[in-house]
Amino acid sequence: MIYHRDIRIEFNHCDPAGIVFYPRYFEMTNSVVENFFAEVVGRSYARISMQDRNGVPTVTIDAPF
Repeated sequence: MIYHRDIRIEFNHCDPAGIVFYPRYFEMTNSVVENFFAEVVGRSYARISMQDRNGVPTVTIDAPF
């Protein structure tokens, strides 16, 4: 399965050199996951996490620079 979502890079995502500040990538990744659940699975991420008391675990995430 392929899921695609465009995210517009805004000025506030970047450092003074115009490079996306790396913690923003984690925010964008989380946004894609939340929208995947809403659009493909048919259940909001908030409902799965808060109401159903389930979760989607992140095993490893790393951003070496």
